Amino acid sequence: MLHQEELATIARQLGRPPEGVVDVARRCLAGHPQVITNYPIRWRSDGPQVFPTLYWLTCPALRRQVGVLETEGWIDRLQEKLETDGSLAKWWQIAHREYASKRVRLIPQDELAVLSEHHPAQAQALQEAGIGGIRGQGIKCLHTHLADFLADGDKLNPIGSLVADLLRDRGISLDYCFDYELERFCRS
Repeated sequence: MLHQEELATIARQLGRPPEGVVDVARRCLAGHPQVITNYPIRWRSDGPQVFPTLYWLTCPALRRQVGVLETEGWIDRLQEKLETDGSLAKWWQIAHREYASKRVRLIPQDELAVLSEHHPAQAQALQEAGIGGIRGQGIKCLHTHLADFLADGDKLNPIGSLVADLLRDRGISLDYCFDYELERFCRS
């Protein structure tokens, strides 16, 4: 269970209160959250909402830098690479299946049973959607791929690995973000 202070730090990082945070999946060397793990189901008055993004990139510095990559067209470039590189596509599919499996393992069996019985479409989406909720071969968001890559100890996500390489090639550290704005917030 996360402490209120930790949740407040994550809220400052995101610019809004976090919802459904289970844990901090990775911290930078300064001890700040970089990636959080989200609970995959939000029970609302009108039924369950599947939240497909298991890992969320919270580090403001990394979020900004990945946003720069997306603005420069790297989603389309990596999508093209995915469509032309069979080995990359194979590993990407494996990463998607593992991501869905990790998401399902967070949910107690009795809750999965209720979801499957009363909301089969949501149960299917929970079990089949890959990184960031994708079904099929599309890359929707580089942030989710980098978050999965950073959170996953075996570094299985090949798109996340490519994003990490792009950032490193630009001299951006994945281990410590030097986010002075966050440092100011954390000291207050």
